[in-house]
Amino acid sequence: MKFTRTVFLSVSVAVVLLFAGVLMANRSNQDVLFRALGNLAEVVHLVETEYVDPLNQEALSMSLDAGLVEPLDRSAAVLPGDRIDQYLEFVDSPPPFGLGLATRLGSASVYFVLHGSPAETAGLDRWEVIELVEGVNSRGRPLWQTRLDLMERENLGEPVRLMVFDREVDERREVILEPAPWTVRPATVEVLSDATVIRIDALPENSVASVTALVPTEGPVILDLRELRWGIESEAIALADAFVEAGVLGGWQGRRAGSKSYPATAGSVVASPPIVLVDRTTQGVAEILAEALQRNGAVVVGEKTVGHASYMSLVRDGDVAVWMPVGQWLRGDEKPINGNGVEPNEVVEVADPEADDDPVLARALELLSQELPKAA
Repeated sequence: MKFTRTVFLSVSVAVVLLFAGVLMANRSNQDVLFRALGNLAEVVHLVETEYVDPLNQEALSMSLDAGLVEPLDRSAAVLPGDRIDQYLEFVDSPPPFGLGLATRLGSASVYFVLHGSPAETAGLDRWEVIELVEGVNSRGRPLWQTRLDLMERENLGEPVRLMVFDREVDERREVILEPAPWTVRPATVEVLSDATVIRIDALPENSVASVTALVPTEGPVILDLRELRWGIESEAIALADAFVEAGVLGGWQGRRAGSKSYPATAGSVVASPPIVLVDRTTQGVAEILAEALQRNGAVVVGEKTVGHASYMSLVRDGDVAVWMPVGQWLRGDEKPINGNGVEPNEVVEVADPEADDDPVLARALELLSQELPKAA
C-alpha cells in the first residue's frame, strides 16, 4: 500500500509539474499559477495522508484527472500508457453510439447526439445527466474512461444500459444503447426560395466530397452550421478550401507547440461565397469552418458563437501522457477564437431556439434577395 501511495503521489505531482510547464501563458501569471499548482499538490498530499477512511487510490486518481484537465477541454484526458492508442482512435472516430459527452452536475451528460445513431434511436436529449453506465456511477469519473468503455462495447456489438436523469422534469429513466449498423450523416440539402441550404451535421474523415456533391452548379448557397457538433479539424479546413478560391483559410498558434497556417488551394465549387449560419451553440470545428469562410468573403448570419476552438495534441513527460489543448485557432484579426467566438456580420438574436420559425434562416434568405453586403 505504501508503494502504491508513493506511485500515486509521484504521478500526481508529475501531472502538476507538466501543467506548470505547458499551460503557463506569460510571466505575469507565473507566481499565481505556481501557487495554485502548489496548493493542488498539497491538497493531494493531505488527502492521501489524513483522510479518515482507507484511501481509494483509483477513485482519487480519477477525480484528480477529471478535475484537473476536463475544465480545460471536454476532450482533455490524463491517460495511462496502455490506453493512449485507444484514446487516439476515439479522437479520430465518430463518438461511440453517436453519443457526445460533456460534464454536468459532476457527472457525464449528453452533449450531442448524431443523426441516425443508436443514441438518437434511444431518445437521448441534450444535457440529460447520465448517472450510471452499466451500473457504474459516472460522478467524478473521467470522461475518457466512460468514452472508452462505450467504444469497447460498441466494437464488441454489446448493448449498454444507462440510467439517465432529466433535471427539467426531475425524472430518471433507463436507456438501452443498442449496437446497430449506422453511418455518420455529413449533411442534408433543401432548396428554399431558389437558394440551396446545406445543413452540415458532422465532418468525419473523407466527408468533403459528400458535402460538395450537394452544391448546385449555379445559384446561391447557404451553409447551416448550427447542428455541426462533431468533426475532424482537417475536414473543416478541407471543406472551407472547397468554397474558397484563394487566400488563407485559418491557422492555430501555441505557446510551445508553434503555429501553422492553412492556405487555400486554387479552385472553388461556388461562384460567390456562401452565406453561413451560426448560433450561440456553434463551437469547435464549426467555428473553425465559419471563421475560414468569413475571412474569405462569406457573410455570417446569426448569433455570436461559443468561442471554444482549441488545437489538441498529446503531451508526454515520462510516464505521464495528457491529451490537452496546446494551441488556439485564430480569427482573421489574429485573436483566438477561444473566449471571443466568431462575430456574425448580420446579428440575429433568437429568443426561443425551440420555436417553429427560424429568423436566422429568414434573414439569410432576405439577404440573398438583396445585394450581398461585403464581409467585414
